[in-house]
Amino acid sequence: MAIFRAVSLSVPITIMPEERVQQPASQQAPAHPAVVVHLLDALAGECELPAGIAAIVGVDPAMTLWAMSTAALTRREPCLPTLAESIECVGLASLKTQVMNTALDLLGRRERPAERVQSWRQALRCAQLGEGIARDLSHPQPFEARLAGLLHNLWPPAASGWNRDTLLRERDAALAAQLDTWNRPSMLPDALRYQHWPLEVMRDASTNVQIQWVARALTEAGDRSSLTDLADLLGMTPEHLSELQVSCHNQADNTLSDFLNFSKALYVAQGQPLQLHHSLVRFVSLEQIANSVKTGAGKIDSLAVIARHLQTTHGLDHALFFRLDKAQARLVSCPILADEPYPVICIDPSRSEAAAAMAFQWRRPVTAVVETNGAGACLLDIQLARMARREGVMAIPVGQSVIRGVLVACGDRDQLSALGEDTLYLTKLGMLAACEAVGSVTTGSGAQTPSAWRNHARQLTHEINNPLGIIKNYLALLRVRLESDGVLSDELRIIHEELDRITRIVQNLAIHENEDRSTKTEVDVNALIVDLIKVAAAGLMMQKRVQIFERLEERLPRLHCDRDKLKQLLLNLILNAIEATGEQGMVTVESHHLVNHKMERQLEILVSNTGQAIAPELLPHLFEPVESTKGGEHAGLGLAIVRSLAADLHAAIACHSNNGLTTFRVLLPAG
Repeated sequence: MAIFRAVSLSVPITIMPEERVQQPASQQAPAHPAVVVHLLDALAGECELPAGIAAIVGVDPAMTLWAMSTAALTRREPCLPTLAESIECVGLASLKTQVMNTALDLLGRRERPAERVQSWRQALRCAQLGEGIARDLSHPQPFEARLAGLLHNLWPPAASGWNRDTLLRERDAALAAQLDTWNRPSMLPDALRYQHWPLEVMRDASTNVQIQWVARALTEAGDRSSLTDLADLLGMTPEHLSELQVSCHNQADNTLSDFLNFSKALYVAQGQPLQLHHSLVRFVSLEQIANSVKTGAGKIDSLAVIARHLQTTHGLDHALFFRLDKAQARLVSCPILADEPYPVICIDPSRSEAAAAMAFQWRRPVTAVVETNGAGACLLDIQLARMARREGVMAIPVGQSVIRGVLVACGDRDQLSALGEDTLYLTKLGMLAACEAVGSVTTGSGAQTPSAWRNHARQLTHEINNPLGIIKNYLALLRVRLESDGVLSDELRIIHEELDRITRIVQNLAIHENEDRSTKTEVDVNALIVDLIKVAAAGLMMQKRVQIFERLEERLPRLHCDRDKLKQLLLNLILNAIEATGEQGMVTVESHHLVNHKMERQLEILVSNTGQAIAPELLPHLFEPVESTKGGEHAGLGLAIVRSLAADLHAAIACHSNNGLTTFRVLLPAG
C-alpha cells in the first residue's frame, strides 16, 4: 500500500475490505452499438487485421478492456503494450468472434443505447484530456493516461444505501483489481484506484495518478474542485489548463459525432439499433462469401460466388465481368461461368460514361437507373438493362490496391436504390471478387510472360552456379587449412551456407508457381540468431559504432519450418535495425517461448533498436512496398518482403516504436 504524509483531510479515507471490491463483471457497461457497427463493417470479409482497427477499438471502453486483458494473458514484455500491439496479439479471428458476440448481446438487450451516450462522452473527454495533459507535461506514458481516462467510468456504481464517495471508491478498486491481473509494472491501476480520493492526498501521488485525478475532475459532472487547485497540482496556470480542457473536450466531442452520425444513431422503439442489425447481417454474409472464395478451385470461382450472392440475396442478375485489357487499355466483357453466352463489349474507360467505366475510374460502386422514357443513363447501360428486362445496372470495381475489372449486374429501381447506398459493403464484395479473378489479363507485345521469365531464370541459375561453385571450392580449401582456428572456420561455414542460400533463391525463380518451393526442416532458432548476428556484425557494424546484444531463452523448442525463409526474414530485420540506429546505438535480439490464450505454443522473436522513433502515421503502412528514400541499391521493398515471408511461415509480425525504441515482434507457431 502506498504511504502518504500526514495531512488534514476534510473527507475521511475508507479502505474497503477485500471482499467488498469484488464487483461482478456483469456490471461492466457493454460496448457501444455505434462502435460495434464500425467494427463489423471494418472486419467483414477481411483476411488480415485492417489498418486503423485499433483506432476504432480505442474509442470504446469495453472493447479496449477486452483486448488489453486478453493480450495480457500471452504477452511477456515488461512494459504495458499499446492497444495496437494487444489487438495484433489477440488476432483477427478472436477479434471477429468477440465483435459478433457483442453485437448479438446488444441486440438481446432491452435498454436504449442512447441513454449511455453521456457516460461515453465523459469517458472520451477524460481520455483525451488525460492524454493532452500527459503530452503537455512531457510525461513518458501518454497512452496510459488516455487508457485510464477511457476506462475510468466503465463500471457504474451500484445502486445501494452507501454514500456516493464510498460507492465510487468501491467501483474504482474493483476495476483496478482487474487491471492488477495484467502483471505489468504500470501506475495505470493506481490511477483508477485513487481517482476519487481527496485532492489533498494527491500532492504526494505519482504523476500518473495526478493526471487522471485532474482529467476526471474536469469531465465528471458534479465535481466541485477548483480550477486553481487542479492547475496547482500539475504545476500549470489555470488559464493554460482551461484552454487545454476546451481543446481536448472538443476533440472528444468530434470523435463522438463521427461515430453517431447518419443512420448509425437510429434505434427502433424497443431499443434495438437498426444499424447494428443491418451491419451484423452484412458481416455474416461477407464472412460466408470469404470462406466460399477461399475454398474455390478455379480462377473465376470468386466472381461466380459474388454473382450468385447478388442474385440470391439482392435480386440482381445477368452479371457480366469486364476485365481490364492492359495492352489495349480497354474493359472487355467476358463470361462469369464457362460456356455462358454473353455480349461482346469493349469499353474505353477514359471516354465512356457507362456505369462500368465510371466505377473503374472512380474506384467505387456506381448505379445507373433507366427512366421510364428510356433516358437517364448511358446507352450501353440502357442496352444491358433492356437485355435483362430490368430497370438499371450496378457496377462494382473488382480489385484492392489495383482495379482489375468491373462486375456489372442488372436489377430494378428499388433493389438498386436500396443496395447502392451501402458503398462499403459493395466495395468489399469487389475486393473478395478479386481474390482469384486475376488469371486472364492480356499482356502487351513487349511484356514477358511468366513462362518467359522462368526460362530466363533457368539460364541465370545455370550461369550463376558456375562462379558460385568455384568460390565454394576455394572456401573448402581454406577451411582445411584453417581447421585449427575455430573462429575463422565457423565464419567460413556461415559464408558457405549463405552461398548455398543464394543458389536456392535463384533456383526458386525458375520453379513454376504451382510447385512447392519450401523445404521444411528442424530449426534451432537460437543458433540461427547467433549466426545472423555474426553476419550482420561483419558488415554494417564495422562502419557504425553499434552495440548488438542477444537475449535468448534457453531450451527453446525447435521449429519445423523453412529455414531459408526464417533466416531471410530475421536478417532483414536485424540489418534494418542496425541501419536505423545512430552512432553509439544499440540493437537487441531476443527469443522467448510463449503459450497464448488458446493454449497454443508460440515462439517470439524481438528485434529492437535505439534511435529515432517511427512516426505514428507511418506505422500502419510500414510493411507496404514504397519508393525508398535511402538511395543507392535500396528498393524500398525490405519490410514488404518481411511481411510476405512472415505469411509463408504462418507468423504474425508487428512493430512498436516509441520513446526512442523501435521493436519488431515476430510470433511463430511452435507446436
